[in-house]
Amino acid sequence: MVVVVVLLALAGAGVWALRRPPAGPLPPPDAPWPRSGEASVFLCRTGLLDDCRGGAAESGARHAEIERALRSLPEVSAVRFKSQAQALLDFKGNKTLSVTLRDTVRESDMPESFEVTLTTVGDFRQKAEAVPGVSDVHVRGTSFWAGRTDVAVRLCGQRPVDEDSRCAERGAAIAEEKAAVFQALRTMEGVGDIYLEEHAHAVKDALWVTSGSSEDVTKLDQYVPESFHLVLDAPDAAERVKRVVGGLPGVRSVDKELG
Repeated sequence: MVVVVVLLALAGAGVWALRRPPAGPLPPPDAPWPRSGEASVFLCRTGLLDDCRGGAAESGARHAEIERALRSLPEVSAVRFKSQAQALLDFKGNKTLSVTLRDTVRESDMPESFEVTLTTVGDFRQKAEAVPGVSDVHVRGTSFWAGRTDVAVRLCGQRPVDEDSRCAERGAAIAEEKAAVFQALRTMEGVGDIYLEEHAHAVKDALWVTSGSSEDVTKLDQYVPESFHLVLDAPDAAERVKRVVGGLPGVRSVDKELG
């Protein structure tokens, strides 16, 4: 009987050890980078781009022609039209832009576009730019974290993108601040795996998401922050994460993970 009790106690201790959260955050998983992405296909406007191939695309018929051309491409899985009004709403909701810029832009300043979902990024930009009535194409790769984690706790970077943010005039989050954020996260119910994305990985993901080139590394290097990426297993965990760590020193924002 004594032997059985001891074995059960050891087994219980082993299970506890297996379930115990790690002492530090996990590194990004060793997984392939996504190939999929999205694109904004901006349409020509009268008086804005006089040299735009095929002229302005401000009529319903031209919109339909461009949409058919986009849907015919094999890498395109979905196409959605975005009006100037919707473009303005999205622009004003982009918290990475300065408050001054968001308050200055008007609906008439915004272009119409098609938002396109891509199974693979490939050479979509070149194909879409060849369609008459298209002025410009911006391609975005699917973030490395999409589908892997639920919430990103973005830390202060070397230089804040928004001069009105909590990170203005203070520099990047230091080791002690990151440790405090992690300790707060690891004790929360509903928070599972916690990954720390260090600077080099964050810049690589930013380049992929923005379809930047190697020359853009130096431009992004100062602005891209490190982040914690969290797997959540409780419906209300995201709001609790924001309440618990959103105001801690070194934290820029708590955001839903990029799709």
